[in-house]
Amino acid sequence: MKKFLTALLALMMVMSLAACSGGGQGGGEEKASEIVFWHTLTDHDEEMVQEIVDAFNKEFEGKYHVTQETQPLDGFDGKVYEAVTNGVGPNVVWLYPNTAQEYIEAGLSLDYGKYFSAADYKDRVSPGVYAASTEYEDKGLHAVIATITGSIMFYNKELLEKYNLEIPKTWDDLYAACKTVVDGEKAEGKSIVGFGPDSVDVLAIVTLEQLGLKYINSSKKADDWTNQKFVDWVNFWKKAENEGYFQLVDSEGYHSGPFGNQNYFCYMGSSAGMGYITPNGFTIVTGPVPQVAGGKEYTEITTRALISFTKDEATDAGTAEFVKYFTKPENNLPFCQKYSASTPYKDVEESPVYKEYFDKSIANQALASMLSYAGTRPSVSGERGAREALVAAMKKIIIDNEDPTAALTQAVATANGSLSE
Repeated sequence: MKKFLTALLALMMVMSLAACSGGGQGGGEEKASEIVFWHTLTDHDEEMVQEIVDAFNKEFEGKYHVTQETQPLDGFDGKVYEAVTNGVGPNVVWLYPNTAQEYIEAGLSLDYGKYFSAADYKDRVSPGVYAASTEYEDKGLHAVIATITGSIMFYNKELLEKYNLEIPKTWDDLYAACKTVVDGEKAEGKSIVGFGPDSVDVLAIVTLEQLGLKYINSSKKADDWTNQKFVDWVNFWKKAENEGYFQLVDSEGYHSGPFGNQNYFCYMGSSAGMGYITPNGFTIVTGPVPQVAGGKEYTEITTRALISFTKDEATDAGTAEFVKYFTKPENNLPFCQKYSASTPYKDVEESPVYKEYFDKSIANQALASMLSYAGTRPSVSGERGAREALVAAMKKIIIDNEDPTAALTQAVATANGSLSE
């Protein structure tokens, strides 16, 4: 018995010493803070993210560790919100800056201002970009913008030349060009659609603004959606869809694949989509988004940002460190090249490598031609719900053949309910 007690005491002493020294599985050695990054990037963009993540993990080994997880695009905003508000979501996501407002109000958004110096971000971007990162009620830095993109037009150059067409400037011009191409190709026994948009929300929002209306007005209302000017434009689209010249939604989701296979004459999509088009036997040309004849010049610029959520001090500090790392010039430059995006950073923009890339990018050049009249969406809570209501109404009208006024009236009620929460 005495030997047993002696052995037991010795064992307890060894375990105690191990615990004090931090050795072993149960020791006091600090574990690296785990950081989960959610995004919807795929293919070469995802590979670029992984390279950045791997380099970060190597540099901060034992302190921070990032895992990237690609999520489906459909319903991504809602999935993030549900996960984060339930305490099981990611630490950082790739989203639009205005989506941060919902998380600020819920007390879940990470304010990078606690961890960033002016040299890390504010001094590197334009006043407009910084404003888009801080235009929240608390004026905090809740979004770090990494790329600038926006909708542009992609055309089949050979079809433009075959039918002696110029790049359309207005929606009426676009309709006429699509009619010419579709009718001409069908006369030769070829099936083709004229035009389709990748993002129904962008199409509707841009058109509202071009008509002199507001997507969401200064009173935080969506009341302009039922304005007769917009109802008339939606009916114009509906007619073009019924005739086979426009198509709101493609079965593949994005129009880049069908466009590359010559199933479309043209489509409107993000400038970042250039890398996803594989033209099958034709040349791509780009152009600006069509405008409403006699309306206000407008298009929507898209800034993608890193938005983070609070967890604990160590993880929050690591998340901010990862965001700093992700946007360093040596990482932002190759990422923009892979993503076919423009950079928001002056130090990257001044790089000879970036200038050479931009000079060869017909997508970014098309976007640059519209920057003087481009705008962004308002950073207000409930915007996601309003956007979903507008998209649903457009699909009901165009695809389900519902009455435009009735569908938009219901959408306004739903949107205003979301915006008032």
